[in-house]
Amino acid sequence: MASGASHPNVPGSHADHVQLQDGSITWTYSSDKTAGQATVDQVLFTIESSSSPSIKSGKYTICCLKEDLENPSHPHPFELLLLTTNHLPESLRQQRPLIPGLPPHLQSTPENAVDVIVSTKSGVGRAERFWQDVLHPLLRAASSNTTADYSCNLTVTQHARSVQGYAKTLGASDISRTIILVSGDGGVVDLLNGRGAPLSTGPAALPLIALLPLGTGNALFHSLHKTLESTPGPTSLVLGLRTLFLGVAANLPVFKASFTPGSQVVSYASPDTAAATTQEDVTALQRQDRAVPSLYGAIVASYALHASIVYESDTPEYRVHGSARFGMVAEQLLQGSHRYKATLDAKRPGCAAFERDPRDTHGYVLVSMVSNLEKTFTISPDTRPLDGKLHLVQFGPVGGKKVMQAMMAAYDGGKHTALEWEDGERVRYEEVSAVRVVTEEDDARWRKFCVDGTIVDVPRGGGMSVEAVDETVFRVLVDKRARGYN
Repeated sequence: MASGASHPNVPGSHADHVQLQDGSITWTYSSDKTAGQATVDQVLFTIESSSSPSIKSGKYTICCLKEDLENPSHPHPFELLLLTTNHLPESLRQQRPLIPGLPPHLQSTPENAVDVIVSTKSGVGRAERFWQDVLHPLLRAASSNTTADYSCNLTVTQHARSVQGYAKTLGASDISRTIILVSGDGGVVDLLNGRGAPLSTGPAALPLIALLPLGTGNALFHSLHKTLESTPGPTSLVLGLRTLFLGVAANLPVFKASFTPGSQVVSYASPDTAAATTQEDVTALQRQDRAVPSLYGAIVASYALHASIVYESDTPEYRVHGSARFGMVAEQLLQGSHRYKATLDAKRPGCAAFERDPRDTHGYVLVSMVSNLEKTFTISPDTRPLDGKLHLVQFGPVGGKKVMQAMMAAYDGGKHTALEWEDGERVRYEEVSAVRVVTEEDDARWRKFCVDGTIVDVPRGGGMSVEAVDETVFRVLVDKRARGYN
């Protein structure tokens, strides 16, 4: 379903008799009078290519995105429709935005730079196809109506540290910069931790991140769009493209996770090059760890089951399954129901001292700055977009059956936070200002910590401390309605 396929799927095809009825738009192609159809949820927006305010005399381009994501091996899962027409139904104009072209943050000018990062290994590997078939032609179409030149600095990742390498090029600057991240959550954490010197000399020059969710969980995106997503309704990528063109900038809250000496980021790469490919068997990959004193994050920091699931599912053979890989690995881990030996200290907002959790073994320990880990997996129902608050979700080694009950309740709108079992065990859920976890595990397999998908291996007796920080290093594009929801 490439956007450059033959008629009737050619972008820029002229359409006559455009109508909106019963949640769908229909039209007739001018060239051969064949019919076309799309749902109103697939309509991104309409570009007005005339300065005339009259919808009868103006010329318009209706932008639609169709997707076929059920088959992971589909070579062209995206179809972009750019339908030009001289007559726009008033009902469509009322339901979908009418824009003049590229907004200022997407225009390449002496005062603004536009960078696009395409993460080839995110999710099931569709980011590059999305760039070629959808984002690139859409930006070009929108730029045809502006005096500003459309150009961007494109980075297509070649290895696991490509985004961090890009982030190191960001320095103090007086110009604004928009970074379109065609990636998953890993791209965000790489930007946060790849930066070197301070990024700006003032708030106006803070780089602006635009999220297009091509990862597996896309936790940050779904949390920012939580109030806008519904089934049926527009897909995540449709919402992402609307936010790209119509969103407003907001400061991105972050936390800092500090690790004890001897801790290392766990990463794998090909023994021949720095780039691991999905075609390689996991046994051919080599550990290439590096020391890490701390990491910044914007999503979650975890220990125990969550960290183990992320760690053990991050292989080429599991990644091809998309978000289903987490459930596959979780099922295996729950068969053993490991009891993670560690101490847990938490500090409540406004308190100066940590309080020790009475348990010395745990099943799940997670500190979240977002509401959702996946579109329908609500880990922290009290979290609001951009509120900058940390919430602790924790329970003991309750066994596989109760863990699955908690997980299913999280998929049911976050109802796990009220779970309490007959034996007195319960899910602990509360706002915190800081959390400290120290592991006492002998086996390195159970000494893994997770920060926004990055895995850190700590030595025996080592651990992680997490706290929110006031530092603002990036802004993020959000839907105006989500901004108002804060």
